[in-house]
Amino acid sequence: MKNILKINFVDFWFDFDKRNNYFYHLLSTDNKVVIDEEDPDLLFFSVDYGNVRERDKYKNHRCKKIFFTGESVSPNFDSDESLRIQNHQANYSIGKCDYAFTFDFLNDSRHYRLPLWVLHIDWFDKESYGNPQFLLKPELIDDNRFISAEKTKFCAMVFSNPTQERIDTYNLLSTYKSVDGFGKPFNNWTHGELDKYEKLKNYKFSVCYENRLYSGYYTEKLFHAKTAGTLPIYYCDKKVSHDFNEKCFINLNDYSSLDELFEVIKKIDQDDNLFNSYIREPLFKEKKIKQEFLPKSVLNFINNTVLK
Repeated sequence: MKNILKINFVDFWFDFDKRNNYFYHLLSTDNKVVIDEEDPDLLFFSVDYGNVRERDKYKNHRCKKIFFTGESVSPNFDSDESLRIQNHQANYSIGKCDYAFTFDFLNDSRHYRLPLWVLHIDWFDKESYGNPQFLLKPELIDDNRFISAEKTKFCAMVFSNPTQERIDTYNLLSTYKSVDGFGKPFNNWTHGELDKYEKLKNYKFSVCYENRLYSGYYTEKLFHAKTAGTLPIYYCDKKVSHDFNEKCFINLNDYSSLDELFEVIKKIDQDDNLFNSYIREPLFKEKKIKQEFLPKSVLNFINNTVLK
């Protein structure tokens, strides 16, 4: 018989489902999980996303407090006062935690590195968490109907925050061929992950900028662009090879200027063999997701460290 484990989630993103999410299903593999808002054993919280800070009412509660974020902010293990961090035009509040799951390469026994892209894989056969609205099964990462779709368009860009770098890249590529933009600056939205896949699948290239250049900060952007069948033009730091196969995308950070990158993209676009050599590369080296990102490894950390 499984042990009863009482948990709760507070300060997560809009439409987060407490009974249908990565951590709920992960913990359910070994436990009978119960959502208990009054007396949880574990309290998962995030950066509050501008909402009322629900976690404050648990400040003196005996529960173990676990911080999760996919944003480029670090956990607060020490300060009893919440830390305010201004980041990417957002104002985050980082409460004190006992343990944390974030993107960062932290050398701390209380921390487990769990970048956001891991939560976009359908580990538990749920198809959707509501938000994310569409999950991709592990066995379909390098072989799915989006990848096999005909590539009839040149390039897409998906973003909501119109930074100067993104606008400059869009403008430069547009001098060569038509670039289609999706997101707030273009008043042309993607409605959930599945719609994003459907929109991207016919493009040869897609440009995806992370909001910040920081080691380990890899969200869903490269994962979506590659598994949708495009050749990603990705802005990230050099340590990205820890997570992904660096041969399957073009790293903007490898080039000294946009003009140099521009010439490389034109060359790849005009050479089918060269383009296909990128497309054939798997997202993960040897088509294997690293052991540390598998649910079993994450659960071992929870069982052996958090629940010990």
